[in-house]
Amino acid sequence: MLRYTISMLICVVGIMGHPHPAPGITSGERIVNGTNASPGQYPFMASLRYWKNHVCGASIINECYVLTASHCVIWKLPEELSVRVGSVDLSSGGSLHDVSEIIMHSEYDPDNMHVHDIALLKLSSPITLNKYAQPVVLPHQLQDTKGGSAATLVGWGSSETDGEVMEHLQQVRLRVYTDEACRSLHYYRIHMSNICAGIPEGGKGQCGGDSGGPLVAHGHQVGIVSWSVKPCTVAPYPGVYTEVSYYADWIKHHTSGSC
Repeated sequence: MLRYTISMLICVVGIMGHPHPAPGITSGERIVNGTNASPGQYPFMASLRYWKNHVCGASIINECYVLTASHCVIWKLPEELSVRVGSVDLSSGGSLHDVSEIIMHSEYDPDNMHVHDIALLKLSSPITLNKYAQPVVLPHQLQDTKGGSAATLVGWGSSETDGEVMEHLQQVRLRVYTDEACRSLHYYRIHMSNICAGIPEGGKGQCGGDSGGPLVAHGHQVGIVSWSVKPCTVAPYPGVYTEVSYYADWIKHHTSGSC
């Protein structure tokens, strides 16, 4: 997946009562220990480009909008961004669309563990929908994803910490954690608007360049890659995602216009 250098690395001292120092966190990451996705297998997947270089994942909402993370677009201008859709290859195929507007959540706060880490990008030209480019299925507002559910993370992120992005779209199977289990494992705050996924033994999940990309379960996009501890996929810490169902109504409200 894309190699993404995070805008902020937060290292904290161990919380009192813990015998070890807390790990650092990083926004973004490649899929670690994933496998190649087939053309058209995830037609909602998009690559977000900054000055034509992949920086984050995204997902198609409709012909004119894609969904990503706020930390992927903060301090950037629409004219600096573009989106490639309809291809599993990072550098070719599909179609490339300029961004005309950035819609970040008004309460996004990178200093509060990236709370409300969600953003929409309006495209300057409509996506031609076909079997390789299709909208993702969204959950209903506050729809619950049960702990233990099988989930799939998709992206071009690197396969190791500080590694290179992947040229071919990757997929990896994970498990959704309950909120309670996720909070018990992390040193950092997990918000009500987060969902966590990974595997207990580590070694699979998000890494640099996966930020903003989709986590899918039960046929819906349930998460947006937000942050994780560094190094990538270290046990026992699951990856942390923005929970899409928390923002389903917000997404619908902001994606009704034409390109």
